[in-house]
Amino acid sequence: MKSYPRGVYIHIPFCKYICSYCDFNKFYIQRQPVDKYIDCLIKEIESMENIQNVETIYIGGGTPSALSDEQLHRLLTALRNKIPQQLREFTFEANPEDLVDSRVALVKGYGVDRISMGVQTFNNELLKILGRGHVADDVDMAIANCKKHGIEDINVDLMFSLPKQTMDDLYDSMKKVAEYNISHISCYSLILEQKTKLYNQVRDKKVTLPSNETEEKMYNEVINFLTENGYEQYEISNFARPGHESVHNSSYWKNIEYYGLGAGAHGYIDGVRYANQGALKFYIDSMLEKGHARREENTVTPKERIEEEMFLGLRLLEGVDLDIFEEKYGKRAEEIFKGVIDKNLREGYLEIEGNKLRLTRKGLFYGNDVFSEFLLD
Repeated sequence: MKSYPRGVYIHIPFCKYICSYCDFNKFYIQRQPVDKYIDCLIKEIESMENIQNVETIYIGGGTPSALSDEQLHRLLTALRNKIPQQLREFTFEANPEDLVDSRVALVKGYGVDRISMGVQTFNNELLKILGRGHVADDVDMAIANCKKHGIEDINVDLMFSLPKQTMDDLYDSMKKVAEYNISHISCYSLILEQKTKLYNQVRDKKVTLPSNETEEKMYNEVINFLTENGYEQYEISNFARPGHESVHNSSYWKNIEYYGLGAGAHGYIDGVRYANQGALKFYIDSMLEKGHARREENTVTPKERIEEEMFLGLRLLEGVDLDIFEEKYGKRAEEIFKGVIDKNLREGYLEIEGNKLRLTRKGLFYGNDVFSEFLLD
């Protein structure tokens, strides 16, 4: 039986600069075969089937706004020719400094109605440490241009537990974002990833990160401040004005199938999770020679579906509906995961309210530790 995915993710792996903390599939844009890559993406877009139920598109990266206007025109034209229907949400990721008036007008013309920008902090010294290419004032311009062209759904990414970041720095950034009165804020802790510049700096003791206790305190203050300022936390790291939760990202946590297009993109179709080859050369060569991307595939087993239902669903503050779980899998989650659930209820990381199993406020910070316990032997 064929699947009818509800989302499309498109990966643009190019950046004008490489942030010190980033381990996503990305390449410095200079001297890269960007036009050839766009040609291949268009082939992949045109090859999609059963797209009549698609309701969200998300163009991420890397840095989609690193593309030229002409490259964006070509990509967006092909995309909207293939998926002309009315969408619930069309998100475009961008760096603040790229959101000049003409660029916002361009993407708006193709139906983009949500912008997500990587701000991270409003402290210019911290921005330099992170290797960002913008300064705090660029965000003012970006948000003004989005609102000027009628894009009201705006997400800003903020980070905490940064090198040299104080609680005052974090408060200043949150206050600044709240003043914009935007619809969505993603606020997450810096994760130190191997093979990044920042990892090497910390390893060599050139940079020091805040303690785990400080990180937990910062996270609690993020929740307190944003909820007090009208944002509802609906996922571990995501806060929205009521009715403005990210439809596309929520589909990941609700285990809804979607296409993933581009080098290194992940998708989930017909019960198969896949990852396209990340290397540009391999992706381009495969698309040009075979008409499809080389990819690793994993057919999700019944056991894996049950695991995913739990650790993805628990990312959402509403939690896992235990009655729906039983309808899907023919058995109560409390029976399958009895020891795990009982232990985490006892330790205060999980709670059951009505028919919902969810993380407690205490459990939110330790979510990844809790999720790992839902992997069946």
